Amino acid sequence: MNWQVVKELVEYGRSLEEPYNKRFRFTLTTNGILLNDEILEFANREMSNLVLSIDGRKEVNDMMRPFRGGQGSYDTIVPKFQKAAESRNQTDYYVRGTFTHNNLDFSKDVLHLADLGFKQISVEPVVAAPEDSYAIRPEDIPEIKEEYDRLAVEMLKRNKEGRGFNFFHFMIDLQGGPCVAKRLSGCVSGTEYLAVTPCGDIYPCHQFVGNEKFLMGNVYDGILRDDIRDEFKCCNVYAKDKCRKCFAKFYCSGGCAANSYNFHGNINDAYDVGCELQRKRIECAIMLKAAEML
Repeated sequence: MNWQVVKELVEYGRSLEEPYNKRFRFTLTTNGILLNDEILEFANREMSNLVLSIDGRKEVNDMMRPFRGGQGSYDTIVPKFQKAAESRNQTDYYVRGTFTHNNLDFSKDVLHLADLGFKQISVEPVVAAPEDSYAIRPEDIPEIKEEYDRLAVEMLKRNKEGRGFNFFHFMIDLQGGPCVAKRLSGCVSGTEYLAVTPCGDIYPCHQFVGNEKFLMGNVYDGILRDDIRDEFKCCNVYAKDKCRKCFAKFYCSGGCAANSYNFHGNINDAYDVGCELQRKRIECAIMLKAAEML
């Protein structure tokens, strides 16, 4: 919304590349409302990745993404997103949605996005407080697993027909996988990954922003709470009891620390719904990989 600040931040980052022998990669996430030709041209020049927020079918998207007056945003953003995807040659972007308790048949949303011409798709389960009406509930898990199966079977069919597309959560390297550090601790929040607020405060990641317990310092004085850093340094699959016997632990790396904290009050626990769905997605990825090798 403050586009001038975005441009100035990128310009500032670029000015540091040569002196420090670095190459920065920027990502822009947009709901599409203010996306125009000027912004798209800049994004295609400067952004390594573009994330386009849309939840799928018109009725699903408009339920969760209305304008302030109540009207839906689907008709406004779809043509812009299609143009953006084509302008990037169908690479280095994702249309990224969220499914909820209200659309457990989310495979239809994924396929709808594919039918709109998008080749890079991510539709992820919502993480919300149990009291929220749209939150995923434990009793929803069997239906969600069936949806992942349906999606995998349809993707296999479309791949054979030459109409394939990438679904982010099935894109798992089953042979090499990520580096050892990533396999052990995932996003390395609080150590190698940090979030900086507009006023300069530093947190382990954006999901902890506002929780003063996790305020690590600021850009003016640096890291003032080494104890927080050290706590996150020890957050890995070997510190989590739930991970020890899980076959998926080196693919999810113990899951999201923020989800663990928000649901259990401890970054070394695990978000149970997320665990169940992650294991299912890996099973689907294995099926797709096996089918490719036949």
